[in-house]
Amino acid sequence: MKIKGICNASGLFALVLATAFSARAENARVPYAKLYQMQRVQSELTAQYTNLVVALRMTCLSTNVSPNDLDVFIDAKSGKFPVVIGRDGNFNVPMRDDWLAENPWIITNQPRGTMKIDWFLGLVVRRLTTSMRYQALMQVVRDCGDVRKRMRQVLPSAPNATVSGLKLMFSSDGKGGSLVIHRERGNTKMEAGANGEITMMLDPSLLEENPLVTFSQEPASVELVTQNQPE
Repeated sequence: MKIKGICNASGLFALVLATAFSARAENARVPYAKLYQMQRVQSELTAQYTNLVVALRMTCLSTNVSPNDLDVFIDAKSGKFPVVIGRDGNFNVPMRDDWLAENPWIITNQPRGTMKIDWFLGLVVRRLTTSMRYQALMQVVRDCGDVRKRMRQVLPSAPNATVSGLKLMFSSDGKGGSLVIHRERGNTKMEAGANGEITMMLDPSLLEENPLVTFSQEPASVELVTQNQPE
């Protein structure tokens, strides 16, 4: 089963860094130390949770500006060093102690107040068997909760949203598959809807019981299900 990397288009984990930009500067900019801290946590989480990819992304709030249009560089004393922005806005900055001590500006070619830095979760491509225990299936959902808590430490103003389940996608022709949760009190069967999807929300009682879950066929893909939470 292919498990797709996803990001939330509504800016689920986004932070507009307007307060980090110099009020006297024409172009948007952010201190190197700020991104260093974010990237350090992001790297630690990616190494710890091998079923997830945690990525930082830099984008412009203007819909007329694509990541390809961004020109970003580190304005260090030793020179100007470009920061490569990927096609989805993903980026990495060199992790250097001398730059951390210097804390130079990272400057963009966009007006101040128009740039944002966000982060998103991706699911690592892997295969699942057609039968597995509930805890193993939903482990990635629990891991997302841990990742979110850590990332909010470096992006505290990010919207309070959680990953609450998985969306299993079979086929879109209405002939999708089904799954059975083999509970002690009796089986629970879930059928794919007309859109070929089944949504499984994380259930604490099922985590404790850890029943076997069987699929009628291998799902084509899986996505994370997110929910906004009150502050």
